Amino acid sequence: MKILITGIGNIGKSSLREMVAHKFGGQVIQIDMDYHNHEDIPEFSDKVVLVEDVHGLERNPEQYDKIIYLMPPSNHIMLWLRRAWAWFSGGVVDLSAPKGINKPYALSNIPIILKIVLNNMLFRKQWILGDMQIIKRELEDKTVIVQTVDTGLEEIEKVFSMNREREML
Repeated sequence: MKILITGIGNIGKSSLREMVAHKFGGQVIQIDMDYHNHEDIPEFSDKVVLVEDVHGLERNPEQYDKIIYLMPPSNHIMLWLRRAWAWFSGGVVDLSAPKGINKPYALSNIPIILKIVLNNMLFRKQWILGDMQIIKRELEDKTVIVQTVDTGLEEIEKVFSMNREREML
């Protein structure tokens, strides 16, 4: 079984993936597409393949058995401000595609950070609407739209529960 965790930008996808991996340990192969490519996703596995991908609906979404679409939380701007501070204080901007100079507190990183944060805040509604159109057109039967990481975890727990029931039969 392959499960995709997706949604726009900085919304908790990694937190959800890590919660599932922690809860189900050896039953899960987790793949963060910020650091992997599609060749890293196993075609078949006896484990649940859990893929986190911000662009998951744009890259072969039909390969997944279940899609968890995580909506931005009400404190979305706070998540971005924490991420911006982490980038600024750590010196590496956007870990998946490093930008700026690799120097903590570098003032030259501020414009890059501001551009990323503002871009994500300004275009988030447009991106979500585009994703919703893809879901409605092609993926409605296998997609669950969740508002929180906890609800996403509950949905993935249902998948594990159904798999256990099938194995018992």
